[in-house]
Amino acid sequence: MLSNTTKKYSKLLKTNSLFPALLALCTLFFLSCNKEKTTKYTLDGIAQGSYYHIVYLANEGQNRGVKEEITTLLTQIDNSLSLWKEGSLINKINQNQDPILDSLFIDCLNWSQKISHLTGGYLDCTIGLLVEKHGFAAKKQEPLNQEIIDSLLQYVGYKTISIEDGKLRKTYPQTKIDLNAIAQGYTTDKVSWLLKSKGITNFIVDIGGEVRASGTKEKGESWLCGIEQPAQNSLSERSYKTFLKLKDEAIVTSGSYRKYYQDSLGNRYSHAIDPFTGKSVRHNLLSVSVVDSSATLCDGLATALLVMGLDSSKTFLSAHPNLKAHFIYFEDNQYKTFTTPNLKLQETSE
Repeated sequence: MLSNTTKKYSKLLKTNSLFPALLALCTLFFLSCNKEKTTKYTLDGIAQGSYYHIVYLANEGQNRGVKEEITTLLTQIDNSLSLWKEGSLINKINQNQDPILDSLFIDCLNWSQKISHLTGGYLDCTIGLLVEKHGFAAKKQEPLNQEIIDSLLQYVGYKTISIEDGKLRKTYPQTKIDLNAIAQGYTTDKVSWLLKSKGITNFIVDIGGEVRASGTKEKGESWLCGIEQPAQNSLSERSYKTFLKLKDEAIVTSGSYRKYYQDSLGNRYSHAIDPFTGKSVRHNLLSVSVVDSSATLCDGLATALLVMGLDSSKTFLSAHPNLKAHFIYFEDNQYKTFTTPNLKLQETSE
């Protein structure tokens, strides 16, 4: 039989409003004491002909197998989308071998087609033959005149391809596919999704300059990404004076000042090919940076806007006020910038 004192104590535990709170605090304290320690991890390597740099915060359990899974994913993407890898799926398609498409190719192509539709065709993955002839693929640059360019343009047009029964159908067998305009952004997204699937929510992924960040750094600070200043040439040292705090966003910059070829007269020809003229763009717009939650979308839009030029890009952005972009162009013998009002950047002195 319970004593009167015991009964009173038992009744107090049941009725005292502090008891549930104290129990919860004890539970949280117990869990926090047993929670695995979070560590900063860094992965660096080579992918898609460029570098990758990945930083993330994870406990031991979350980190288990991450490096191996990322390496496997990068290899799978190369095997599917890389024009530089002999025997890749995209090379088989361009050689009209009619292979069955994998999920990576289908997903990336669908993204490309959506961005093509959004931009009115300024991004077009069917310019592969033009890219080759201009010397921006695995083949050497060939002499081009208007007659040759016109003969190649008939095979360009994102509406001339489709997916049917798991295979790519082309109106013209001569059409060649080039997904390089979004492949690195797409890879950045895929690596980000892999990290999130492991429960890792604080990270920054950089695949060849296509960057996506989630959460924060160790002390709650924002991830910081620099926007490269236009360079004198492809060998110039990289410099930055404009920065962006990233949280759950991606940023991709497309520029015309590093990837180019130069003719015997010293004229430069940008890697950005206009799918309407078939020619390398030669306007005063030097770089475009686009910010969005998707690195794939950023990558495709940055390329499309670079091809459009500044004035057409402003018109496009006015019709899509949710998009964020930063432009660097050369006018009146000086560098100038234009930034959409919804994008907040940090500037440092030279």
